[in-house]
Amino acid sequence: MGITFDNMSPTIFAVGAVILYLLFRFLNLASYTASPLLFFKGSQIVQGIIKACPLLTEPYIPPLLWGKSGHIQTVIYAKLGRIKSPFPSGQRLSSVMPDGATMTFDVFEPLAEHSSGGDYTMCVCPGIANSSESVYIRTFVDHAQRNGYRVAVLNHLGALKNIKLTAPRIFSYGETDEYARMIEEIERVFPNSKLLSIGFSMGGNLICKYLGDSIEHQRKFICAMSICQGYDAMAAMPHFTGWDLLLRFYNWAMTQNLKKLLNAHRDVLFGAHAKSLYPTACDTEKIFWATALSEIDEVYTRRRAGFSSLEEFYTKSSCRYVLNNIDMPIFFLNAEDDPLIHKDLWHYAKEYVMTHEKAVLAVTKHGGHLGFFECEPSHPYAMHPLTWLDKVIVQYGDAVINSSKGE
Repeated sequence: MGITFDNMSPTIFAVGAVILYLLFRFLNLASYTASPLLFFKGSQIVQGIIKACPLLTEPYIPPLLWGKSGHIQTVIYAKLGRIKSPFPSGQRLSSVMPDGATMTFDVFEPLAEHSSGGDYTMCVCPGIANSSESVYIRTFVDHAQRNGYRVAVLNHLGALKNIKLTAPRIFSYGETDEYARMIEEIERVFPNSKLLSIGFSMGGNLICKYLGDSIEHQRKFICAMSICQGYDAMAAMPHFTGWDLLLRFYNWAMTQNLKKLLNAHRDVLFGAHAKSLYPTACDTEKIFWATALSEIDEVYTRRRAGFSSLEEFYTKSSCRYVLNNIDMPIFFLNAEDDPLIHKDLWHYAKEYVMTHEKAVLAVTKHGGHLGFFECEPSHPYAMHPLTWLDKVIVQYGDAVINSSKGE
């Protein structure tokens, strides 16, 4: 005899209904697909760029069933990066910083001529603890190469497993020196190339801080793109300690990953030499017992960097305070369902673009944190190897190039 609603116990039926309801809510199935919300002052410059970027005016359609969940998109990005990711071949370059740290970056040559016939280099700053070997970076690099771009990718200090640190220091949230050195080297090696600045997540904060710190820095680039960043670490901290959007869980997970990286370089970061340089930043017991990024920043990062308080460190490291200094074509992208970047944070970018004629902020309804997966045309439930994010960055770059040629 088959099971029917009549012979199901009320308890089982109620539990099943609750599970289905929670699953429905978690997958966000009631949400509709839509074009990105665009915020800009209304200048002809930006209007022309947007017109040349159809992805910004058409609906972004994530994979059916699971793609409308920012959590699932974020977890898939974090654990898989991308599917069927290529392995672009590049040249690794290095340079020794004043404190003895050896920074490295990889250069990937274009696989085709750019449609404009010009020479262009995308200068990429990846997200936290990422490098040119990160899967999402590899996928983006390959796509950019095939569209005529040279791509230079900064490897954050300590992020490469096979590269040992040569000074007791790893990357930090607001440290722009390594990115600045990469740009100097790119200008030296490719003096005739026009540059585009791109930052993912933490890298978005870094490039904006680098650009906002100096007008001379801005003159090196024809445009910039900041992807899924949070703009202000101090404003973000209260959200990261709460359970809204499960941020406390994500905070814990990122903290565990950072501790693994610190432990991998433990002999250099916390050895005798490090203790002589940074005696207050080598309390490994407190560091490795930390359960939140802010705890590591308090007992290690801000002390190693010489800041007197966590508030001073976050304020000096966040791009929010120098955004208004930027006067160049710049594209900000955030997602409404990004579980790492609370919606209260991207209003800093919104305020900026409404007062600067060369800037635009796009906010998608879906995409999560650096996810932006699309469905396979033949299979609406499966994800395409190339993401909406990869395509929109290249499309925006092309639009700026074409608009500048028409001036």
